[in-house]
Amino acid sequence: MRLLARGALRGWPALRLRAARRSSIRAKSSAITAWGAFVGQLATTKTAIEHDYSMETHASAAPVQISPQQLFETTPDTDIRISAVGAGMRHALIASEIVEDSEPRTLLAGFGLNRCYQLGRPWSNRSAANSGISMITEISGSVSQISCGREHSAMVVRQRDGQQRVFVCGSNAFGQLGLTREKKAEDERVLQRSALCDLEELDKILDAGEIPVKVQCGLDHTVILTSHNRVLAMGWGADGQLGTGYTADSDRPVRVCGLDSVAIVDISSTTDFTLALSVDNRVFYWGNAEYGQCMVGRKIDKVLVPMQVPFGKGRIKSIAAGGCHALLLTEAGQVYICGYGALGLGSDCVSVLEPTLLEGLEHIDMIYASTDRCLAIGRNCNVYSWGLGNSLGRLGYGISAKNVFTPELLNICPTLIRSGLVALGNDISLIATPS
Repeated sequence: MRLLARGALRGWPALRLRAARRSSIRAKSSAITAWGAFVGQLATTKTAIEHDYSMETHASAAPVQISPQQLFETTPDTDIRISAVGAGMRHALIASEIVEDSEPRTLLAGFGLNRCYQLGRPWSNRSAANSGISMITEISGSVSQISCGREHSAMVVRQRDGQQRVFVCGSNAFGQLGLTREKKAEDERVLQRSALCDLEELDKILDAGEIPVKVQCGLDHTVILTSHNRVLAMGWGADGQLGTGYTADSDRPVRVCGLDSVAIVDISSTTDFTLALSVDNRVFYWGNAEYGQCMVGRKIDKVLVPMQVPFGKGRIKSIAAGGCHALLLTEAGQVYICGYGALGLGSDCVSVLEPTLLEGLEHIDMIYASTDRCLAIGRNCNVYSWGLGNSLGRLGYGISAKNVFTPELLNICPTLIRSGLVALGNDISLIATPS
């Protein structure tokens, strides 16, 4: 795992700066709740200084409401159905179906950094680049799920002809978009970044009738789950992120090894490792494991092929891969955590090598993890946050740099939260609340 100096906890080793998380499921949304970087300027109550595009100024340290009509630049009475949200290192994407004059359109709104076109395309106005102002892109088809990495994004799109495809955009520096980086002529440049495009290389590896159903962006790699319960990966591989048995990068999708006889039903990745859940309720792990987040009772530098994680404390409902930590949610609503950081176990317990119960959380329905923080949502829609804070207010408590070592309740109570309409990025959090 590559280090970006942090020094967040005095006397602790610098934590690896990694990010991104999740999305999907269609629902009509009346509002979007958000906090963290770039959020202030989009809030219904402005918190930012006009024309000041600095990330610090536009951060909101507490949850605020974002109007979908304002975000998508529509009239107040426009029917907007949010279908997916995603948040990465310092950018976010929100997909919706807009109904105007009885004609539905699919729009993608992005905000945050856009150096590599991770919002979907280059800024049309040079002065707005990296400003955090929202960008709107129209898509042919409906977006069912989004994931964002450090500087790239991926999404599952059901096109109007009925085909289901993966679309990608952003940095391709390590091949994480699955777009070939080979020079075919002396005057041809290696493809380092791209606007939103179809991942055509996927067609060469999928079987007849097989379609992509979920994508996950690590920092610089991408993982894809298919309808045939197979897992594919591409991009940065130095820590074993691709699960091929090697540490080489790949600029096209490759099959993750060792899972041929295993039917995978869910995947999670936000940094340099991946968790996978099988139909028979087994958990598999591959990638960086130097902090013991692999849940096997010891630290391992790199796990190059999927390794089964022993867990005998109930049936697993959900998995969440963070930076130096991993979470498991049981069907009984209990949350287990493993790894290193502000784990939710108190300030005196910052490292555990086996899944450990978070006793303060009960009746949990959803879990999310990012670089060095976590989110849990209860069956009553209470939202809990914990982890390392920063000047962008990423934890949502209104206190910029506070570290939270045990789960605390956020001042937000959506009437309904659907899995997939929540995104936890490194510095941005999104919750779409259906009407």
